[in-house]
Amino acid sequence: MTGTHLRSIHRSPVAARRPNARPPAGRPSRLRLVLAALVGVGAAGAVAANLRWIAGGEAWLSARFVDGLGLAEARSSYSTVIFPLDERWVGFMVTLGCSVGLLLIPPVALAAFLMFVGRVSVSRATVCCAVTAVLLVAVNQLRLAAVVGSMRLWGFEQGYERSHVLIGSVITTLGVVGSAILFVVLLTRGRAVRNADHVT
Repeated sequence: MTGTHLRSIHRSPVAARRPNARPPAGRPSRLRLVLAALVGVGAAGAVAANLRWIAGGEAWLSARFVDGLGLAEARSSYSTVIFPLDERWVGFMVTLGCSVGLLLIPPVALAAFLMFVGRVSVSRATVCCAVTAVLLVAVNQLRLAAVVGSMRLWGFEQGYERSHVLIGSVITTLGVVGSAILFVVLLTRGRAVRNADHVT
């Protein structure tokens, strides 16, 4: 009896040292969850409504990137990238399926949802989306540059097939997986820091 009583006395000061400990945040109400879902859908819809503009911007950036690397004297026209090859102009079109626009919808929708329910701050959600977007755009630019390089190396048809099916798929897969991991890490690190502040 005495040993048990003494152990309970020794434990009590631990809790007494944390008078400023904050209670855990309550669960959001159903109404707020519904509104957060609508915010997420709205954010995703905003991205989806501008997919063609995003593809056009990627084509413009790809032409500048390819030209800067010295792969070809590339030019862009809306969502098409053209460059000289074997005394003729060839190129490719950045379609909606080849653009990063569709890949941006899930992280934007999720970040907007978590921000609205109070799980992440506005700044944290903005940083996560911005970093993910930059990484996805950079990966896609590398893939498009690989298409141009492959065409110049193996010819138009064979180079396009090898780069689009094999090389491009590997680059895209690695980029999407890396972006998803980084997005989750940035979100969870922000929540971990806030939870640590609540405990200390």
